[in-house]
Amino acid sequence: MAVEISIELLSGSYDAAEVDDREHAEWPPHPARLFCALVAAARGEADRVALRWLEAQPPPIILAAGQPRESRRAAYVVVNSLSAKGGNQTHPARTNGLRVRTRALPAHPRVTMIWAGTADSDLVSSLDAMAHRIPYLGRSTGVALVAASATGDEQPLDAIPDAIPGDGRERFEPCDLLSREVSVRVPYPGFLGELDAQFEAGRPAWEVSRYQGYRRRPPASGTGTAAKADRGVADELLIPSVYTDVLVFQFSGLKPQARLTVRLTEAFRSAVLKAAGGDAPAVLHGHGADGRPHVAFLALPDVGGDHSDGHLLGLAVAVPELPASERQAVLHAVLGLRRQDLNGVVELRVPQIGLVEVIYQPGLVRPWGASAERWRRGSRRWVSATPMILDRYPKRPEQLEAEVRAGFRRVGLPEPVSVEASTEPLMPGAARLRPLDLPSQTKGRLFRHVAVTFDRRVSGPVLVGAGRYLGVGLLAPVPVRGGDV
Repeated sequence: MAVEISIELLSGSYDAAEVDDREHAEWPPHPARLFCALVAAARGEADRVALRWLEAQPPPIILAAGQPRESRRAAYVVVNSLSAKGGNQTHPARTNGLRVRTRALPAHPRVTMIWAGTADSDLVSSLDAMAHRIPYLGRSTGVALVAASATGDEQPLDAIPDAIPGDGRERFEPCDLLSREVSVRVPYPGFLGELDAQFEAGRPAWEVSRYQGYRRRPPASGTGTAAKADRGVADELLIPSVYTDVLVFQFSGLKPQARLTVRLTEAFRSAVLKAAGGDAPAVLHGHGADGRPHVAFLALPDVGGDHSDGHLLGLAVAVPELPASERQAVLHAVLGLRRQDLNGVVELRVPQIGLVEVIYQPGLVRPWGASAERWRRGSRRWVSATPMILDRYPKRPEQLEAEVRAGFRRVGLPEPVSVEASTEPLMPGAARLRPLDLPSQTKGRLFRHVAVTFDRRVSGPVLVGAGRYLGVGLLAPVPVRGGDV
């Protein structure tokens, strides 16, 4: 039996803002927010067993009203950040700040989330007990009545219509990021452990969020069986990336040139290694990684648009699939660089440049080039934003294409069906690097801009060549002429 959790918004409003844009309301409600509320209501090991089951399930279907109206109210409140100059007499070291409170006003006050996994009655009872202990969802002004139950329907997800007749609700379903209408935070295996660690460190839950694309279910375009078959084939043709986490840090008041890519990524890597200490996992420093993909440090350029000029929008850390303990160590080292007294800003000391500030804002979609989704979406065609450094120097010019193809095979990608290599950038804004701009260990190697097409869609980030772990060899997805991305 599938599990259904219903949320009745008793005030008729949903008082929660987007993580990255506080002036807009979160909608539909994010399953990760509900999961965090369940964690806060948990009382014993049986509850934690139920939570571990829930986090291991695929993202749920969400039944909710369509795009709601929003209301905003600005007021001065005591903020959480500490300051030596804080003048509040009731809360030492804190001061007042202007905050905008945003709420969604949906046409229907009920939201339902449905997980397709099979749950036994004891597990459902634990979830329901936790749900009934949740007083609100979002801010404390968003009073809610929450309940969990088993659907009792053998095929509940297939039985849900595109829209719920008579109550104004629609069906939001998970999809790939390319097809999304909205990015939604969802639980994932290991999320409970991450939340425990965040609580112990005094850090907010959203820092360990993961996003999933969602869209309203499109109208059926054929018979049910044929449509399902078509969707199944499309899903099978998407090659997943080896990188499961992409953490983006946007520059604060700076627009570096792309030729500074390696200086910035090396400084970022050094800072993370220092934070990790002597127990840093092998995938972080690269020594003894036994052929596994390493953690990659990237610089994200403004590329692909008609007016793209190639300046760097931010830095990113791409983390491959890892055992839970190694993943946690890497994420804590990266996110631990943020200064709590500077609202989460990370200060990097870059040789010959000085102090560079970046800030972590998960879920950011503006500018597009500084969002994880821009580099993760699936595509058949990929073009280099920074040139690919060949692993081996071709002995003859005609061997260049073969060496490029080999570079893709070495990182576990399918061999491209077409390859173009050039000394010149092949997309607007792509970096023009000089030999002295490359990582020191790759000096003297041949590097070229490349454009490749695969016979199926490949998810990003796509990193190839000898400089890929320092951001040289970063490819961007582009549309295929006459087809989808």
